[in-house]
Amino acid sequence: MVEAYVMITAAAGTARTVAETINERDEVSRARVIAGEFDVIAEVEAASNQELLSVITEEIQSVENVGHTRTCIVLE
Repeated sequence: MVEAYVMITAAAGTARTVAETINERDEVSRARVIAGEFDVIAEVEAASNQELLSVITEEIQSVENVGHTRTCIVLE
């Protein structure tokens, strides 16, 4: 099991909608609106690094109004 936190920028005024949309994904434990450099943080669980890559590139980055992402993989 691979766990990661994905920080997401969203277009102005869309952070709540982006978080709600990302929360619908099976691999996302939860997505929350945050303040700071990023607008949304998502906790993601995947079976492998390859699946994590797929979730990020195909399911999160493809969400409307998502700008860019930064991923931190959990080590312990």
